[in-house]
Amino acid sequence: MKIHFVGISGVSMQALASFAASRGHTVTGSDNSISGHDPKNVDGADLVVYTCAVPPDNCELVRAKELKIPTVERAVYLGEIAATYGKVIAIAGCHGKSTTTAMTGAALSPHLPTVHVGVSGGSVVGSDRFFVTEACEYKSNFLHLTPDVGVILNVGYDHPDYYHTEEQLINAYKRFAAKCKTVIVNGDDEATMSLCKDPVTFGTGEKCDYRAVDIKNENGYRSFKLAGRKQAFVRLAVPGAHNVYNALATIAAADVCGIRLAEILPNIAKFSGIPRRFERKGVAFGKSVFTDYAHHPAEIAATIKTAKEIFPSVAVVFQPHTFTRTKSLMDEFAESLSAADTVILAPIFSARENPIEGITSHALCRKIVEQKEKAYCFDTFAEIVEHTKSVREAAVIFMGAGDINCAADLFIKADKDLPTK
Repeated sequence: MKIHFVGISGVSMQALASFAASRGHTVTGSDNSISGHDPKNVDGADLVVYTCAVPPDNCELVRAKELKIPTVERAVYLGEIAATYGKVIAIAGCHGKSTTTAMTGAALSPHLPTVHVGVSGGSVVGSDRFFVTEACEYKSNFLHLTPDVGVILNVGYDHPDYYHTEEQLINAYKRFAAKCKTVIVNGDDEATMSLCKDPVTFGTGEKCDYRAVDIKNENGYRSFKLAGRKQAFVRLAVPGAHNVYNALATIAAADVCGIRLAEILPNIAKFSGIPRRFERKGVAFGKSVFTDYAHHPAEIAATIKTAKEIFPSVAVVFQPHTFTRTKSLMDEFAESLSAADTVILAPIFSARENPIEGITSHALCRKIVEQKEKAYCFDTFAEIVEHTKSVREAAVIFMGAGDINCAADLFIKADKDLPTK
């Protein structure tokens, strides 16, 4: 087939195009960030795949319908292509699914899995035996998957632009669990435990099927003894207590697929993380510089906690992501960010949304100032970089799901551009 991808610059679309090409299909693509869109691009195509960000009146979609070429949205196509692989492992959860998907892919690397993960360069074209994918809850996209093994790391309220209540979100997860042949859930989380009957469980509780005991912390990096269905010693190369859970989920998924621990544990021990997940970018103005994708209060709290296990003091440059999320979780954002020694806020990254009156980073800053003194808000990355030069913390984390990583690059560049004495 000839398959045309509209919006091919997206991380997921790039991966799906690579998977299609590996199956022998001819692949073409277009995007505003490259050559733009042209109706002629779809001529001769057998199928057109598009992202949800592409409007219905896109000239290529209009042309495809005129020519009666089938069109399919990205999440639907992901489900269709996943179903052509031998065994599908889908990782869901409000937090940690990208890291756990990549960790699971690394753990199964001796079996050459195909891996679909939402970070640049994270996906892998492998064999047909295993398909490991993120299962995204946004707009119930994960309901297009029919996993052999479904992992649910956690459930927390998010995406208020789509799920107007937490109950709606929970119901979506229940429907996802019902579609999985085997469900693996966080046994320490009441919300995930309520999603289905008799799941396989992981965690630290005594009743968990795969549990971590005797957890050791060495400068932020954990090791633990695996107990329950299997026994082993596990050492991690990614910091933070949350990665104990990610590792347990990975081990459980591999084990229920019949993969021996002796094959997966060395690869887990070597897994060092993915881009923008507490990723160290370098040193600038005497401070260790990190980028992190955290954009939900629970993720922010986990990242700051991890950083404080390693550094005596931490500054966070945070870019809120979407107006609806900022409005719904304003108090939670203020509380989680207040754990940092200094907070610097960038303007809200609007993504797909229009502004909401009164919902700004300045409003969030005022909330934080009620709890701590060192909170600042600026309207440009240039102002943020200039102010961050003077902060005294040992580490600074540029945090958010938008383009705040660009501010980290500017900060490092500003240090390199200083005249040498």
